Amino acid sequence: MSICDSISVEESSGITFLQVDNAFATSRISLFGAHVLSFVPKSDNVDRLWLSPHAFLNGERPIRGGIPICWPWFADNHGREKGELPAHGFLRTQTWQIQSSEDTEAGTRIVLTPNFSRGEGFEYDCQVSYEILVGEQLSVTLKTENTGIVPFTFNAALHSYFAVESIGKTEITGIEGEYKDKLEDWAIKPTPSPYVFSGETDRIHQHAAPDVTIDVENTALTRVTSMGHDSIVVWNPWQGAASIADMDAFGYRHMLCIETSVTNGVTIEPDHAHSITQIVTPL
Repeated sequence: MSICDSISVEESSGITFLQVDNAFATSRISLFGAHVLSFVPKSDNVDRLWLSPHAFLNGERPIRGGIPICWPWFADNHGREKGELPAHGFLRTQTWQIQSSEDTEAGTRIVLTPNFSRGEGFEYDCQVSYEILVGEQLSVTLKTENTGIVPFTFNAALHSYFAVESIGKTEITGIEGEYKDKLEDWAIKPTPSPYVFSGETDRIHQHAAPDVTIDVENTALTRVTSMGHDSIVVWNPWQGAASIADMDAFGYRHMLCIETSVTNGVTIEPDHAHSITQIVTPL
């Protein structure tokens, strides 16, 4: 298959990387996990995504940072004992294939597919594709199509790590209602206002916010637009980062996860499909 002009291909430590460079932005994508690692708009040359300096980039384990794909379950919500199946599913540890790529007026469009979408813990017939558009915005869409004869239910997330200069000076807007707090045995709490950070955060917001804005030092940096989701997950490990093997002990100061998620389950009938989309817009 031919690759469009804005993409160059690199091989390193057994992983194939796509380097996108067009009139609007640059981006680096790992075919291991269909993992977008960076998005740098040429308008300000500021990477909107955070990648751990200790991330494994050799295929040994999922990549810490960028935009990991969670599918067909979120976290350990797979119906079995914790650890019996891989957290966040089995797409993020596969090598994906390029189905198509093209240079368009809006930017570079890439469509990727996994080697398999049926595995232990999810034994249904379906087809998964991932469309990436690198332009003035970064748009990623995960599409799941039911190709079988029975309906199935799944969860998913675009587990994006956003770069911030200082988490202590970061505020997000756009989320309302209540959230489930993982750190307090899933207690239901109201969304804080202002939404700032002073400690470990692990929340599933039940409000499917269409737009969340990241402000750093009262300056709008990034807007995160979501579609096809039922919740927004917000996560920062704070000092718990010291116990994460592929994360610097102080890395939490410069990242914030805002995840376009399906955590309450979506059911797809035969011959139907469902997509979740996240659009990252520099402000």
